[in-house]
Amino acid sequence: METEIKAVVSAILIRNNADKKEKEVFIQTRWKPEVSPAYSGMIEIPAGVIKPYENVYDALRREVKEECGLEITKIIDDYQTRVLEHENRDKFFAFKPFICQQILKSENGLPWIGFVFLCETKGDVKTDPAEVKDPKWVTISELKEMLQTKPEIFFPLQLPVLKYFLDYITLA
Repeated sequence: METEIKAVVSAILIRNNADKKEKEVFIQTRWKPEVSPAYSGMIEIPAGVIKPYENVYDALRREVKEECGLEITKIIDDYQTRVLEHENRDKFFAFKPFICQQILKSENGLPWIGFVFLCETKGDVKTDPAEVKDPKWVTISELKEMLQTKPEIFFPLQLPVLKYFLDYITLA
């Protein structure tokens, strides 16, 4: 079993829907039966591993594009410093995600720690059927109902994130 922690980015993708007069959130069904059989078939938001020394924002944009074909147009409540260098050896910066997440124990998963961003997007949804199924936009009300009545259908790492999001969006 792998014990090295994996850093991941996740994206809560939102959009305005004039027809429904309520914001919508993008969700999909996780489908990785070979590498993640215990969690395949669960509802998730786009997410993926940050490559070594990859800028977290580059990872975020890459993962959203790879998983659902959408382009991030805005990161809500974003804050980042400029990239600094030290003696031409090191580069670094600070950033503020929407919220962070971590798995503390898992019998079937990986030891993930992650940064979740709240984003607006554009484009047409195009998913990789080898990774996800059933991509869809749901209203905030629909997401709230799903989380209240069937929390077990959600990928566990993202369950507290989505509950926090609903509290945030209600107050906004």
